[in-house]
Amino acid sequence: MDSKPLINRLLSGVVIFKLKGDYIYVRPAKVEDKAFADVYAQEIYEDALLDGIFTIKDTEEFLIEKDWWSEEDDKKLEDLNKNLEQMKVDYYVNFFKDEAGEYIKKSIGRQNKKISDLLDKKHIFFDKTCEYVRDFAKTSIILARSSFFESGDLAVEKIDAHKLINAILKEGLSDKEIRGVAKKSEWRVVWSSKDAISLFGAKGCDLTNEQISLIGWSRFYDGVYESMDKPNDEIIKDDLALDGWSISQDRKRKEEEKKQQGEKLASKAQSAGEVFVPVKNQKEQDQVLSLNDQYGKQVLASKRKQFEEGGVFNETDLKHVKKEIQMESLRQSKESRRR
Repeated sequence: MDSKPLINRLLSGVVIFKLKGDYIYVRPAKVEDKAFADVYAQEIYEDALLDGIFTIKDTEEFLIEKDWWSEEDDKKLEDLNKNLEQMKVDYYVNFFKDEAGEYIKKSIGRQNKKISDLLDKKHIFFDKTCEYVRDFAKTSIILARSSFFESGDLAVEKIDAHKLINAILKEGLSDKEIRGVAKKSEWRVVWSSKDAISLFGAKGCDLTNEQISLIGWSRFYDGVYESMDKPNDEIIKDDLALDGWSISQDRKRKEEEKKQQGEKLASKAQSAGEVFVPVKNQKEQDQVLSLNDQYGKQVLASKRKQFEEGGVFNETDLKHVKKEIQMESLRQSKESRRR
């Protein structure tokens, strides 16, 4: 498929389509129009509140009250997203294994469906909330002020505003479509030619949402191509596989950061057998515990088991300490025999 029409659209920021026999030009919104839309939308929000329309928080409480949603559903949604992340990594790892890769890919599709169904259930009343009314009002006022006929006249002066806005929204590009452009060779050549912002001939504040998304994805692919662990070209072409690669790289980076943090703590207390770090909550405790290497985790498990068994003992009675003393004794014995 020729990507040049999409590239031209994204570079210009102008969306052109035909409605009722007339060409409509949707130009990038002016900053002052965005500022007005913010004020106007906030007034709409406050009016909606006074009219007794639910907020998002109200709908969440209502769903829980009616037993249509629960904390278990939130936990399930969280677990599904975590599993989806791991499935993407598995797909990347098994990318060149046809059967395994295809099976995981289908499983990812089913997982996405489960997540989508849960989100639909959780947000079933979103389009009836103050936030939705506010956001739609903001979008509508911006688009109405940015849509013109070829003559330069405002399109809303001739076309019903509601029909115009709906027609424009249908012309919007999906994130997947914009990502597809970002990795095309035709776009990569344009992207590498000059500064990201000047490429669009506009100030950063004047960029459209589609242009901002394209910049984000283009920088993402910059990182992929510049990585020391750059994946195979076939993986780069496959969004799911590349997502899995990206997740695995992010995990490696976080593990390296934890390792470095652990080394810093250890360097501050080189003479200590252990370093104790005060924490405020369970999350901080989990973060500190994750700084332990495999041996440290084994020591903690040994201590926990011995404490659960009960009794009174000194530090030298701890099983892992006894083992360390024995190992040191053996080491010294070997050293003395070598002399």
